[in-house]
Amino acid sequence: MHRIMLLLCLLLVTTGVCAQKGYQDVIYLKNGSVVRGMVVEQVPGVSIKIETPDRSVFVFAMADVERITKETIERGAVANAGVSRGYQGLVAVGYGIGVKQYGLDRAKVDVVNGYRSGPHLMAGLGFGLRAYTGDTAATLLVPLFVQVRFHFLDRKITPYLAVQGGTAFDANDGFQTMGPLFGGELGVSIRSGKRTMLHFGPGFELQSLRTYREGDYASRYRPVERQVNSGAVDINVGLAF
Repeated sequence: MHRIMLLLCLLLVTTGVCAQKGYQDVIYLKNGSVVRGMVVEQVPGVSIKIETPDRSVFVFAMADVERITKETIERGAVANAGVSRGYQGLVAVGYGIGVKQYGLDRAKVDVVNGYRSGPHLMAGLGFGLRAYTGDTAATLLVPLFVQVRFHFLDRKITPYLAVQGGTAFDANDGFQTMGPLFGGELGVSIRSGKRTMLHFGPGFELQSLRTYREGDYASRYRPVERQVNSGAVDINVGLAF
């Protein structure tokens, strides 16, 4: 009798621990993608259907599946949903306020075409527009850049760090090269769908600009061209898809 009671107690404790952690089905695809959720339908040898935590439903042919596992979820944790590898696009807008001596306010638009190698890392090529206000010969620039984004957590809500570097072209002067562009951003990313994520965060951008100052006797009073670094602190909002 005592042994039976002991077994029952152990069973209750084990059940309680499992209930606290929770379990999820995880499908590992042969192309490297990983999908987490709950398997809702399976046709042996033909296909499998899984529903992710954001209520998206995916159907995969068994020929594309490497393995299926059941993994624990820590209480309160929400794993990323959907396919974790493949193409990812990003459209972002922002506004920067100039800082230091040559800082200029600017409106920003960026478009990035990239590849997401997993739940944490995304890298891509981008282009955009920069509309400047202030005392500068260039009012509209077109930057081309490389951007890398790192998501710190494999969760629905996660902090991220983005860095980018490239060059910009002067749309007011036949798209002549203006100079190097560097930027960084630290913010929060929120998954809003099976492939969509909303980004929000502050950042900093440094752009080399070509400006002119009034000439003096040495220049025979003709305008003198010079290259300066214009910095700005900005706020950015983006949508990844």
